[in-house]
Amino acid sequence: MKKVWVVAIAIALLTAGCSSNSGDKDNKASSSVEASSTPSQSPEASSSPEASKSPEASAAPGEEEVNIVFPASLNQNGEVEGMTAEVKEAGATNIVTNGDGSVTATISQKNLDKLLEKYHSELMTMIEGVHSEENASSIKDLTYDEDTFQEYDITVDKAAYTSADSMDGLVIFGLAMQSMMYQIYSGVEETDLKVTFNLIDESTGEIFDTTVLPEAAPAQ
Repeated sequence: MKKVWVVAIAIALLTAGCSSNSGDKDNKASSSVEASSTPSQSPEASSSPEASKSPEASAAPGEEEVNIVFPASLNQNGEVEGMTAEVKEAGATNIVTNGDGSVTATISQKNLDKLLEKYHSELMTMIEGVHSEENASSIKDLTYDEDTFQEYDITVDKAAYTSADSMDGLVIFGLAMQSMMYQIYSGVEETDLKVTFNLIDESTGEIFDTTVLPEAAPAQ
């Protein structure tokens, strides 16, 4: 099960809507979010039929814009369209593939905040679901890094979790996807972009498995 969801994460992150705006082709591959001096879209661009569907597709005059850089590691198969779908819908402009394989997009701070709010809300819903009394999975408890969602300690019924019939690895799959995207939109640098899962045996209180993504993905 572990191999299935680790590989699935790598695929899903390439196609699930990581987007970016591109500045310089010499930009280093990082997931930093930084202030941009890129001007707002021209009136001609914002009056197009596609832009008219999204009133906030471009920043209002004087509104701060930022650059989001998606690391080259998420663009190994050249899935630029898949990576940029979500930020395009959120109003990103000037999406470009950099020479190092990273992708950069410009988006208003207001729209970026909305993306962050979306991912934070979805992560909290997933975590609350695990803690719900109605949860009948092998997962018994879950604690996490509340600031960056970079590390999770998950207490499980080890025998049930590792059984061939267990589907609880999908919970980790979902958490990993959402956490990676939250970090990218938060401006976490590529070298710090990761999610660590410590699986703890409920009966002993000891960690029996640790998986770090995305580092672990190629090894699978």
